[in-house]
Amino acid sequence: MIVLVGRCGLERLAKALRSSGEVVAVLPGTNPGAIEALHPELVYADIFDREWMRASWNAALGGGGAPTEGLALARAELAALERFPLVLRGVRWPPAGSGGLEGIPLTAMTAWSAAETLLQGRRVIDVAGLWARHGIVQDAVRFGVGHGEPELGERGESRLGAGQADRVEAAAVLAWLASRRGPLIKAIVVDLDDTLIHGEIAAPDFARVNPAWSTESAIDADTAFWAAPRGLHDALRVCRSRGIALALCSRNDPALVRARFRLRPELREDLCDLDSFDVVEVGFGPKSAACRRIARRLGVALDSLTFLDDSPVERAEVEANAPGVRVLGGDVAGFRETLLTGPGFFPWARTEAAGLRAGSWRSGSEALDAAAAGDAALTDFLGSLELVVEVRRATEADASRIEELLLRTHQLRLTGLVTIDPGARVYVAHVRDRLTAHGLVAVGWFSGEGSARRLGELAVSCRVLPHRVAGSILALMLEEEPGALVERVETVENAASAGLVEESSRGPASWIRAIVHRSPC
Repeated sequence: MIVLVGRCGLERLAKALRSSGEVVAVLPGTNPGAIEALHPELVYADIFDREWMRASWNAALGGGGAPTEGLALARAELAALERFPLVLRGVRWPPAGSGGLEGIPLTAMTAWSAAETLLQGRRVIDVAGLWARHGIVQDAVRFGVGHGEPELGERGESRLGAGQADRVEAAAVLAWLASRRGPLIKAIVVDLDDTLIHGEIAAPDFARVNPAWSTESAIDADTAFWAAPRGLHDALRVCRSRGIALALCSRNDPALVRARFRLRPELREDLCDLDSFDVVEVGFGPKSAACRRIARRLGVALDSLTFLDDSPVERAEVEANAPGVRVLGGDVAGFRETLLTGPGFFPWARTEAAGLRAGSWRSGSEALDAAAAGDAALTDFLGSLELVVEVRRATEADASRIEELLLRTHQLRLTGLVTIDPGARVYVAHVRDRLTAHGLVAVGWFSGEGSARRLGELAVSCRVLPHRVAGSILALMLEEEPGALVERVETVENAASAGLVEESSRGPASWIRAIVHRSPC
């Protein structure tokens, strides 16, 4: 049973909640006896309803009453509700200009500010913030100042579609209800490249694109802050304040991440870096194995972990080989809202972060690559992807993509060369799987003839790094260039290609279907 207490739009909210299968009762005012008789699992109360608003607003306009009268009403209602499992509907601030040319009187603004102070440390749904994040405008015309209603059309429907505002708020109420019922999320495992940072940490232009993590950048701290992907960082910090542990899980060279993922000192209170995480797992092994180690390290079950990654393949691999882990889908931009308002991310009682403290990864367990751990399960998963690798000679139409690969790929490289020798034989590879077509993801070029044949470079996009196809691509190219000399030159960024030459010597992997075109196509 969910009990809604208040007068501002709660009947519409009740309809949205009932559509999800919940039993809902609406009480127009605070009546502890009536609430208790309903045996509520959750009470969602709007103590900043029309009575509070009228008292605060009238005093501000000189219509009688003290400026603190509205706040006293809210405080009394709060005291009467505190013995129930209570979530509060937040203060809806008047939109700018809603008070006319004169604006909102200072005394009214003071009342709203004092009301927000009253909510500190309590379970609150910032409904105005929810509407704002979903593009729903708060109405300051039809319903008056501070009434806390979304902007509606002629027939009472939301401008973004009937019931949209109510569905958004209902989802937040249900998220709090889920935290009462459990299970809770106890740790968030988050990817690095294209998730917490712009692009790849191994990219040579990392510091330019991500100046917040560059102590040598000439860009000032404020500009660096605004250039960062702040939303997800903000949500992670909020979750940690709720008592949820954070783990970093990245497919990168550990030494490179240790050196580069460091915030400028002025921004350490605003964004995340290595020291923000309880556990750090960086390497080139399967992320499902990393999730298992993270769970063991924190002393929590797999089903209390949430996994965030921009790669659909990494998500699918974790779902297949770490059953129970909650894997977020969709675009990275949507992760923030899920963390802020999604089911399971609201510990009903504030707790300390599970297991460890931020920065404790320094104790010696950081960045372990489990290349062997879980290999059998990983092979089965890769087999289920229905991977197809096509290798062919390059054509003129491939020129721009080849140039892009040679300039922008860094981890899966053998020599680091960016210029193709004149007269070289150039091969490209396409990859697709049951989830998506990845397109042209690799280029390799060879020069010389007979015993003088050699590989100048192999560059493979990191988007297929988790597919483990780079060795197969090289093996297929070498079938076209038998006897060619292949050497790997270590660069700052190409740790992911260690062992690639040896892997290619075993031929194409069992989990791919290889197609080699003997002439350009």
